[in-house]
Amino acid sequence: MVSVHEKQLLEQLLDVTKQISLLAFDQEESLDQLTILQASQDELREQLDQLGFNGQNADASAKAIIAECLQLEQSTQKRLQLEQNMIKAEINKLQAGSLMKHRYQQAYSQVEGYFIDNKK
Repeated sequence: MVSVHEKQLLEQLLDVTKQISLLAFDQEESLDQLTILQASQDELREQLDQLGFNGQNADASAKAIIAECLQLEQSTQKRLQLEQNMIKAEINKLQAGSLMKHRYQQAYSQVEGYFIDNKK
């Protein structure tokens, strides 16, 4: 049996998880918000642990909330992985371009003296 307080904590956890799932990870403001929301998730989980909450002994409604949280977390993980892969690909593309630029660019340095153009 789940207490009223545990149920409220689970609902708050679900709400925070939904907020995380709606973030746009390609924007810097979202990354700051993600850090804040993850800290809130940790705090809620810690409170549930302190109350001795056990998801296996929970009633059907609590298990439904837990299942929805897990599903949202998994979809968020997939989105984060895709975003990370896109960023890695972009970095590799930039590094390859920089390498090609340096490979075909001739470095000429004049050690001493003056350059006189005789073809004027």
